[in-house]
Amino acid sequence: MRHAVTVRRRSAPPPSLSRYWNGYVGHCAGSVARFRRITYALPAGPARTWLGEIAQRLDVELDAVRRLAIVGDSIEPAWFRFRVREEPAKRIAQRLDAARTAFADAVSQAAEVAEQVALDPAHSDVRANLEVLSRQASQLALAPAPPDPEPEPQRRRRRGRRGS
Repeated sequence: MRHAVTVRRRSAPPPSLSRYWNGYVGHCAGSVARFRRITYALPAGPARTWLGEIAQRLDVELDAVRRLAIVGDSIEPAWFRFRVREEPAKRIAQRLDAARTAFADAVSQAAEVAEQVALDPAHSDVRANLEVLSRQASQLALAPAPPDPEPEPQRRRRRGRRGS
């Protein structure tokens, strides 16, 4: 007698990224983890609830960072270099750099909110900071890439004649 075996299919594991691209994802994931630790350090209340909702948006943005890093890695994997050379990869790196900064700014803002809540839970600045943080969180990784710097003029090579 045979028994039916049910095998669950998992989605494909995320591709392994080169060190360069994985660095961006790691920095952003670390910021999200710090944001969540700050959120859970707050007493139950409106500030903690609001920060929890923002943390969920950060998770969505972190997924966008991962997707961008996968695309960047597919264009130009950088296993042993600390920069990329291809223009499309440079644009993605600029976006990810901006996202990394925005994630770090979100952590800083959350820390400020937590500090204010710890000192004075009814403080009116808490709400203002939460509103700013909420707006920032929805615009992290999906913000347009910063403009490319002006290209440097290329030097023309002179071809010298060799004496015959």
